[in-house]
Amino acid sequence: MLSRLLRRWSPDVLRPIIRLLLPTRITPNQCTLAGLALAILAGVFIVIGLLPLAGLVLLLSGFLDGLDGELARQSQSDSAFGAFLDSIVDHYGDAAVYLGIAWQALYSGDQATVLLTMVAMFGSVMGSQIRSRAGMLGLDTKDVGFFTRAERVIVLTVGLLTGFLMPAIALLAVANNFSALQRLGYVASNVTKGRHPRS
Repeated sequence: MLSRLLRRWSPDVLRPIIRLLLPTRITPNQCTLAGLALAILAGVFIVIGLLPLAGLVLLLSGFLDGLDGELARQSQSDSAFGAFLDSIVDHYGDAAVYLGIAWQALYSGDQATVLLTMVAMFGSVMGSQIRSRAGMLGLDTKDVGFFTRAERVIVLTVGLLTGFLMPAIALLAVANNFSALQRLGYVASNVTKGRHPRS
């Protein structure tokens, strides 16, 4: 839901930053990989217990994730590979953060948080898998589901900055899987009614 609003507002908000970046010849893919590096760093900070710092680094990673697409559009360098790389990097970044949380929870003996983290990660992966398989049927589920990556980054960032990481993970465990089920329901409804291009 928030991602859809950001896609509408981001061109105006990011335009001044893009203008500064264009002469530097920084590529969208470089921004994408920088965002991944920051997400991994956030996971490391979580493991060693620097949660507020991890939250700030994760927020910056999310910002770069939004910047790369807009940079590609305004520099007219968007490509199928760039979109593919962005999608894959998002999952690696999410996994780094989730694994950092699980590791820290294991170390502290918090088994409930470990379980919820695995459930949240599963929901995130399944939402992406459903979108990918739906695309093979000619169905676009990008705008289906009320919880997107933008919401996930914000919830995790707030949880890390405030110390309320357990409630944040619990929320993600529910919301990620509910959003995945929303996509599944959308695909099932359209396929059973023959409303997909490859029926």
